[in-house]
Parts: sequence; C-alpha cells; structure tokens
Amino acid sequence: MINLVVSNTKDGYQYATQSIKDLCELVLKDSIYESISLNIIFCDDHHLSTLKAKYFNEDVLTDVLAFPIQNDTVLESEIYISYDRALANSKEFNVSINNELVRLIVHGLLHLLGYRDDNKKSKQIMFDKQEAIVENCNIRIV
Repeated sequence: MINLVVSNTKDGYQYATQSIKDLCELVLKDSIYESISLNIIFCDDHHLSTLKAKYFNEDVLTDVLAFPIQNDTVLESEIYISYDRALANSKEFNVSINNELVRLIVHGLLHLLGYRDDNKKSKQIMFDKQEAIVENCNIRIV
C-alpha cells in the first residue's frame, strides 16, 4: 500500500489525488518495497528551477525532480512537478495535460526505481518503459 500526499505550491492546479495514487500503484506494483510513502508536489517553473540549481547545480528549466529520502526496503520520496512545464509540454508535443502529467509522474517514479536518463542508452531504456506505461494506462488525473 502506498501512503500518498499530493500538494501544490499555488492555487489553481487541477488533479485527482486518488487517480494519482492509482497511477503510483500501477507503476510500483512489482516493486519489493515493504512500505512506500510519496509526496507529490505540483509547483511552478521558478520553484522547480530553484530546486534544480540548489541540489543539482544546474540553472535550467526542468519538468520533474525526484528526491529519494529513503530508498532501500522502504521508499520515502518527494517528487516535484512543474505544472507550468506540464502545460507547455502538452502544447509543444500536442498531447493532453492529463497525458503529460501521467508522463511526468511515471518519469519521477521510474527514477526512484533506478532508471536513469544521463546517457543515450539508459535514456532510451527509461523512455521506452515510460511510454509503454503511459500508452497502456487509462488513468484520468485531470
């Protein structure tokens, strides 16, 4: 079972907490964690860029960051998602905001499961897994 808290740093972000929990359970269903506690925080570009600069020493726009607090037999993590980037990405890639939010949540969760996107080969493996999940899930977050 997943202990999930979904919050936001700004009013106006739309999401269905139970649907997000369903998505997390779908992605993490085969994991071997004894317990899972996730905080998913929707924020704006500025907030996420500040975190990226502070913790990764990179001054760039990003759409999702995953911070594992504990990741052994217990998973405790915070996943930050820029709602601004999700909206911009959905327009740029001509997908729904729901599709993009699902993609970003899945991406963050895959990082927690050990998937990496820091080189071409690992990025392709992660992308293929991510897109397979996104294409096969019918979860409505928005």
